[in-house]
Amino acid sequence: MIDSLVLSFSLILARTGAFVSVLPLLGGRSTPHTVKVGLAVALAVLYFMLLGGKATPPALVDSGPVSWLCFGMVVVKEVLLGGFLGYVMGLVLLPVQIAGDYLGQEMGLALAAQADPTATNPSLVVSQLFQMLAGILFLGLNGHHLFLAALHSTFQYVPLGGWSGFSAAEPMTAGLASAHEWGLMLAAPVGALLFLSSIILALINRAAPQMNLFSVGFGLRIGLGLAALFLLMPDFVKALVRSITHMSALLERLV
Repeated sequence: MIDSLVLSFSLILARTGAFVSVLPLLGGRSTPHTVKVGLAVALAVLYFMLLGGKATPPALVDSGPVSWLCFGMVVVKEVLLGGFLGYVMGLVLLPVQIAGDYLGQEMGLALAAQADPTATNPSLVVSQLFQMLAGILFLGLNGHHLFLAALHSTFQYVPLGGWSGFSAAEPMTAGLASAHEWGLMLAAPVGALLFLSSIILALINRAAPQMNLFSVGFGLRIGLGLAALFLLMPDFVKALVRSITHMSALLERLV
């Protein structure tokens, strides 16, 4: 009985731990490890109280002494399932990253890429600003309830050590397509302004070749981009709320 309970808790902890480690807003380096471990253990204890030793795969219980090879394979499957689910949940905030990277590239801030404290790869300043704003709006809209509901649905439809009955291919494909679409829509107003500024600067350079286009255009594009972001911020926030709502509705198919 004790072996069954220990095995069940270990498998549940493997799934919740991988889910929390990859989950957006919590999977970055800025989140303390104690917070991640505490949340993963708390979720594991919760589902262990709901499931208990009954959730242990029969292959691990009926074989008498636990086979470490079989147990390791089941743990790997649980880690992959939890990590995959956390990655799919990250599609909610992907349009904001796409919009920020595109606008930062168009504004000429690609050379100002710096280490992102919330991720493992460098990102632009505009992308970091958008991601912080999207995170605040996402939590304000109770979007974290979607994360918990998705995790709960896996314990309902996917037994420990199994993958049957759970398919995220369709919502993930639809989410990736919608993420790029909404990302371009978020960046469209400011991107159109920057595109027009490029055309105007090209015409000016054709009329006055002696002007240093690089020194003038670099500062002008940054100034126009920041001014447009400031003036269009209310509309951008409304569009961002619609984007988060749309992406959340797509991922609710997992629940």
